Amino acid sequence: MASKILLLLLAVIVLIGCDSQSQSVSVDSVPIARISPEESIDSQIESFCGACHGVPRPENFPKDRWAEEIEQGYRLFFKSGRTDLRPVQPSSRVHEYYRQYAPERLTITQTPPFSSHDRSSGEPTSQESTEDTAWFLRRDFPILVEDEPLSISHICWLGDPSQQPSSAPDFESITPATKVSHEPALLACDMKRGHLVRVSLEDGTPSQTEFMGRFRNLAFAEPVDLDQDGRVDYLIADLGSFVPGDHSKGRVYWLHRDAGDQWEKTILLHRVGRVASLETGDFDADGQIDILVAEFGWRETGNLHWLRNTTTDAGEPRFDAEIIDERSGAIQIQKCDLNADGQLDFVTVLTQEHELVLAYLNDGRGHFTPQTIFAADYPSYGSSGIEQVDFDGDGDLDILMTNGDAFDDYMLKPYFSIQWLENRGTYPYTHHHIADMQGVYRALPGDFDGDGDMDVIATALLPKRIDNPTDFPLHSILLLEQDGVQFHRHVLETANSNHATLEVADFNGDGRPDFATGEFWPDSKERTLSVWINRMQGYRTTQ
Repeated sequence: MASKILLLLLAVIVLIGCDSQSQSVSVDSVPIARISPEESIDSQIESFCGACHGVPRPENFPKDRWAEEIEQGYRLFFKSGRTDLRPVQPSSRVHEYYRQYAPERLTITQTPPFSSHDRSSGEPTSQESTEDTAWFLRRDFPILVEDEPLSISHICWLGDPSQQPSSAPDFESITPATKVSHEPALLACDMKRGHLVRVSLEDGTPSQTEFMGRFRNLAFAEPVDLDQDGRVDYLIADLGSFVPGDHSKGRVYWLHRDAGDQWEKTILLHRVGRVASLETGDFDADGQIDILVAEFGWRETGNLHWLRNTTTDAGEPRFDAEIIDERSGAIQIQKCDLNADGQLDFVTVLTQEHELVLAYLNDGRGHFTPQTIFAADYPSYGSSGIEQVDFDGDGDLDILMTNGDAFDDYMLKPYFSIQWLENRGTYPYTHHHIADMQGVYRALPGDFDGDGDMDVIATALLPKRIDNPTDFPLHSILLLEQDGVQFHRHVLETANSNHATLEVADFNGDGRPDFATGEFWPDSKERTLSVWINRMQGYRTTQ
């Protein structure tokens, strides 16, 4: 799903100070929480920075980057309007501290093409191998407008849901049916020029395209029968700009058929910041489809919205907008019933300085209580996506998480990786590191080898500019094959970290999960979408 979606797209910004809407406040006007001069500089930094988010570590950036990061942190603090904190002064003391302990450069080590990670110990073992190209057959498909390729931010499968890996329970008993399309096709969003495209598949091969509408800067689209007329509609998340910024151009659209069977656009939410994603479901148990909206925003904009369905005429949906969380940086929302009470909850990931995975538990009347599933230790973590899945087969939903967003500071990080957040019935979840991957933007589960457990496909997206490039090619598509104890790393593609989105489904109906990728940077006129057909020999399909 949903990826991210995405998330240059969203350009998560490293924030060291506090980020909320308000006017500037001078240092001299801040009266509270003075720091004792006897307090050590590291304690002062922890008290000041840690009041808003995880405390930045010196090893998060090389020496020559800390002046810029510290200046940004102070600037954002003064814009926040907080009066309960006293910043460490002078700021040069903070700079000296971080420069003293920071490395000269961030070292990125090369991961062998075939390696594994023991889930219990987290210790890697490696074997020499070559790039694995025999497992999947790649079929490329160009999508051009005025002879220029699209910039793909999101793709989703429109076919039979039974042809996708089961990663979430069936909600039919507690929410109206929201997805009605069972056509063998992929829906693709173009972020740069705003095209929404349906790509038909024949035996897993892209065959023809339908341009369904043009918006501004598409981040996400979701099939849904919003007016319950038996025909598929689409909900659209529109960022409102390609380049990140604070503005009010974000929108949520309802794309539906009019009386003449033509596509018609209806605005459901506007005058908000950059909208990254959304989710549908009956969150107040009134029998109508509501919409949760992830308004990523940027530095001074961004909220989690609930569009409560108040429709009285089925042909004209009406919604009341409420804010669930005023923090910026939400990039995904996925519904669930985490406490098995029959009410729809949801999970989301907040980026920016927050770097949180949160559960919002629903009391059944539309009141949500947040619980922390995961909190990163520092604000430059680069969270890029989540996916719910019962990863260990114990009957509850875990989280597959990625952090690889380098669009904030154009730097590769030693800690960019894929993780499993294990649900053991308490908060926060138990964190497991699965694999390192530079620029990892999306990871999805699937039993790609037919052995009964969940493997992982992961893709990478990096900016054109990288300030600490490596002298070896980076892995851009990985298959992490689980054998019950370890994850074996299979490299499917290198040196093309150009994938903001990923989808997994059985595209050709042979019982094996395949996957599809999109190209974000429009560099090739030969390849906009790629379908990767699983042709593993000896696959033990249950169909």
